[in-house]
Amino acid sequence: MPRPIDAYRGLAQSSRLRVLDALLDTPGIGLAELSAITGLHVNTLRDHLRILEKEGHVRSEVEHTGRRGRPRLRFAVVTATDRNEVAERHLREAIRHGDLMRAVLPATESTLPTDATHQLDALYHHLDEVGLEPEVDEEALTIELAPCRFHALLADDGPVACRVHEELLRSLLERAGGPVVIDRVLPFTDAHSCRVHLALREHAAQGRVLPSSVATNETPGVER
Repeated sequence: MPRPIDAYRGLAQSSRLRVLDALLDTPGIGLAELSAITGLHVNTLRDHLRILEKEGHVRSEVEHTGRRGRPRLRFAVVTATDRNEVAERHLREAIRHGDLMRAVLPATESTLPTDATHQLDALYHHLDEVGLEPEVDEEALTIELAPCRFHALLADDGPVACRVHEELLRSLLERAGGPVVIDRVLPFTDAHSCRVHLALREHAAQGRVLPSSVATNETPGVER
């Protein structure tokens, strides 16, 4: 199923990733503060924020000060606990598409509970629409991401892209609800791929031990 041309296009520009990174550090700031942090003109920021808000990544609220004059907007990254119709719609579409694919494909045995499977559906849907071509291994609880076009986007500031995507994935898993959590992210395990290690919540709390097949074949990378 081809992804829409504008799917998650808010994440396809380095400037917007830097905006999200700034909002992760300082939620609830206004345009002037955001401009000072990112170095982007307020008019440029308005356009970026409009797109990010339309895609369910950013929320805005009016600051009520009781003073006269036009109230200003404050912005923050949408979290898993925020009521956001766009984020909820993406989640519903991902689960529906995953259930449909399992209904038409040959049955494969899965040891994961239904809510965990739906969490993986949500991750796959998001990563696929971003363009990271995810390959999900339910048994090893890993996701291979290749090629990483964000490496070229942020050649001088790769950690920004990695951090933003990791936080978005954590929020998505929490919004979907279930036992799957992110264990660790290995960015750039080679020049053009990354790997996400997942875990079931009870295992993550105890310190997850990777399956031997993964641990012995690990490609060296930068662990976050």
